[in-house]
Amino acid sequence: RLERLQRVVTKLQMESGLCEEQLNQADALLQADVRLLAAGKAPQKAAEVERDLDKADAMIRLLFNDVQSLKDGRHPQGEQMYRRVYRLHERLVSIRTEYNLRLKSGAPVTAVTATAVASGQRRPEPDEAPLRYLQELLAWVEENQRRLATAEWGADLPTVETHLGAHRGLHRAIEEFRAKVER
Repeated sequence: RLERLQRVVTKLQMESGLCEEQLNQADALLQADVRLLAAGKAPQKAAEVERDLDKADAMIRLLFNDVQSLKDGRHPQGEQMYRRVYRLHERLVSIRTEYNLRLKSGAPVTAVTATAVASGQRRPEPDEAPLRYLQELLAWVEENQRRLATAEWGADLPTVETHLGAHRGLHRAIEEFRAKVER
């Protein structure tokens, strides 16, 4: 039994390293697109960022399952592995939140504006772009409200903690957004 659990620990260490690399890649691509947006250009890597985040999310779910088997088996490294996977999850939530706030809300306005200028179409009136941006932000808020209202909390502790972490990340993003709106 202990040998089987030790194999799970080894697997967790290896796969959490791979997951961290996946998150590093997603973050690097996201930061590159954020710089493009700041320069007034359309993001280039949004689809790759989303794909990397989805892969990392799937990996973290599997890692939490392995952590649960360690905890069920009362392995001495169970809590340590749980903290490691939980930190990965918090990082995933943080990157996904930044992605949603910066790329999903910022990309369509920038892309539409850049396309219109490049094709010689009229530029949006000064009041149009902020209004469109606010409409997209409102849609983002409504989408997250819908997701929260229909979210399942899970039947086991790792699933509940995963959802709670995601909810906390979203809550932090909303609080940051609130501070920006108030400013």
